[in-house]
Amino acid sequence: MSESDKPLRQQIDDAMAAIRTQIERLREGPTMGGPSDDRSVIADLQAEYQALADVRTNLPPHDHPSDDPDDATPA
Repeated sequence: MSESDKPLRQQIDDAMAAIRTQIERLREGPTMGGPSDDRSVIADLQAEYQALADVRTNLPPHDHPSDDPDDATPA
């Protein structure tokens, strides 16, 4: 199934999971070289995550299950 064939809610969930993974990797620090300052990149990713969460919240009821364990914003 291609990404565009997935329901919108699933596409949003997948994007949010990818952002969480990116944030986690950035917080772990670089794997090579010296330290890097990724605070602005992390802030941008958190803003994008929140925007997706807001869109997901406003989906029609049939696309929005009431109990979603992934609803927490990454800290």
